Order: sequence, then structure tokens, then C-alpha cells
Amino acid sequence: MAIVRWCVPFMALALGLAVLRTGLAEHEASGSLPVAAFAAAGIQTAPVRPASATWLTHLPAHVQIPNAQQRFVAAPVGGLVTSVLVGVGEQVGQGQALVELVSPELLVLRRELAQAVAERERTQQALARDERLLAEGLIPLSRIEASRTADRQAAAALAEKRALLALAGARPGPAGELTVLSPITGVVLAQTVRAGQRVEPATSLFQIARLDPLELDIELPLGAASRIEVGAAVRVPESGARGAVIAIGRAVSDGQTLTVRARMTEGLDGLSPGQHVEAEIAMRSDDAAAPLWLVPANAVVRLGAAGKQAAVFAQRGEEYVVVAARPVGESGQDLVVEAQLREGELVVSGGASQLKSALGGVGTAE
Repeated sequence: MAIVRWCVPFMALALGLAVLRTGLAEHEASGSLPVAAFAAAGIQTAPVRPASATWLTHLPAHVQIPNAQQRFVAAPVGGLVTSVLVGVGEQVGQGQALVELVSPELLVLRRELAQAVAERERTQQALARDERLLAEGLIPLSRIEASRTADRQAAAALAEKRALLALAGARPGPAGELTVLSPITGVVLAQTVRAGQRVEPATSLFQIARLDPLELDIELPLGAASRIEVGAAVRVPESGARGAVIAIGRAVSDGQTLTVRARMTEGLDGLSPGQHVEAEIAMRSDDAAAPLWLVPANAVVRLGAAGKQAAVFAQRGEEYVVVAARPVGESGQDLVVEAQLREGELVVSGGASQLKSALGGVGTAE
């Protein structure tokens, strides 16, 4: 009990000293605490190790299909599906038959197309006749203008009817039969129709995509954004896939990460759309950048207003000194931080929260 009575005033003195030093830190951009004051607090330390200065590693990524390489095939008209000719996972070529329909609407469209063809032939003949009469001076100019207008309207109506039949790559057949064709060469990723099903116009039938190249949506810690650039090399060690950064997002997520988009062009056999992988991004060389270190994840604390300042407590002599440490990635159980530390220097790996409390949670980092 005597020891406890002796420790209480000593700790009070230490905390008072800590608050004093924190107040000074606001002006000196530093904060520290005496090591001796926390001898009985179970503080643990671990040496820092240099991190790779070449690659940002262990970045969560999601495999995506580039938007320009996807097509959703829909029914051009309503009808009954009589035959499904391909399935999920099959490779299809552009113009290959995917599904066959029987549609009363198709009969109506073909009749309207025939009428539009006949009307266009009539207006062309009328226009040719009026042009001859105008050349002979037998009709006024206003009549030839009316004939030309009628012919243009007939041509537009005919083009519309033909476009309706060609919608979604459909190929009309006899007796109201319709074959829907693949608009691109690719792989069938999804099938949403089966034989015997009735469909409405614009009902989705298939999703088809070309899987070379693929893209990665990579979650990058905000602090690492300054270390990469468009064109930086990207790799997925597990599959051997390689590519390059094509875009760096600007919106920051709730987890304080940015989305980096990479185009993967090599080693794609081990990647599948929707797959979650770990990616690595090559960092640009910048001699002015702070070095990177591996520290235990629980060594990093948040200080300052709203906890915006990430830092570690480094043991330097007889003091625990606050050092700014910006997280830029992960490596196993450790964090990769950008900080002005030295190789082998001890940082607090257990009990950092106690030191933060002693600082009142408002210390600044050097």
C-alpha cells in the first residue's frame, strides 16, 4: 500500500508535466512524456523496420470489367422464347445467334415495313414524274417542293421501320420468328431468360463481356496518394497479373481511402470479374519524401483536433516523443507509415493509448 501511495502523487506530477509539455508542443510542433513516469504502466516497445521503398503492398482490390467491354442484350420485341442457344461461360462471336423468339409484334413490324417500302417507291416515282413536268414547264415549283418533302418523309419512315427490326442485333425470319444476335465477341456472363418464357420488349436476356483487358478498383490509403501517379505499374502477386494505373479518384471514402483504377493487360488467367485480390502499386521515386517504416498497427494513435493527426510514440533517451506517422498501407499485421524515424528506433507498441490519455489527446506531432 505504501508503494501505491507513493505512485499516485508521482503519476499526478508526471501527468502535470505532460500537460505542460503538450501546451508547449502547440508552439514547438512536438510533444513528449518522461519514460520514468510510466515505468509501472506496462508500456511495451518494438523496433521499427524499413518498409519497401518500391511498392505499396497489400492493397485491397476488386476485379472489374471495363464499361466499354460490356453489353446487355435485350428482346427487341415481345414474344415467346422458343430456343436458348448459348449458356453462361460460353465464348460467343459477334453476330452469333443467342436466342430465338416467336413474336406477333414482329408480324406487325414486317407489315409496317412492307408498307413503308411501298410508300417510298410511290413517292420516288411521283418525284421523278414531277421533275420531268417541271423541266417541261408544265407544273409550278411549289409542286416539286411538295413532292420532295413527301419523299423525304417516306424515307424517314422506312428507315425507322428497318431500325426497329434491327434493334439489338435481331435477325427476322419467316412466320414471326426472330433470332437475337450477339453484338460483340466475348463471354456470356449472365443469362436471364429460358426457353418457354414470355418476354416484353426491352427485357434483358444476356450479359456479354470481353475479358481482356480487365480493371482493378484499388483502395488506396489517403496518405499514400502523393506517392503514386497515373502510369504507375500495378501487379497482383497471387495471380501474376500486371498492368498500370489509369485513374486516381478524388472522392474519399469513410475509411479515408481513394479508389485507384488500374488496367490489367498481362496474366489475366488468374483474374475473374468480381474477384477480390490484393494488389501492389509501384511508387514514384521522390528523394524529398519521408522514409517508410513498418510499425505495429496498435502503435499508431490519433492526436489533435478531431483526431486528424496520426502519430507514434518513439522512445528517445528518457522520453516518449510524439512523431507524425502517416499510414500509407499495410504489410501483414503491421502498418506502413511515412515518418521521420530511424532504423531500429523503439516505438510504443503496447500502451500507446495510455500515453495519448496523458497528453489529453490533443498533442501535436513533430
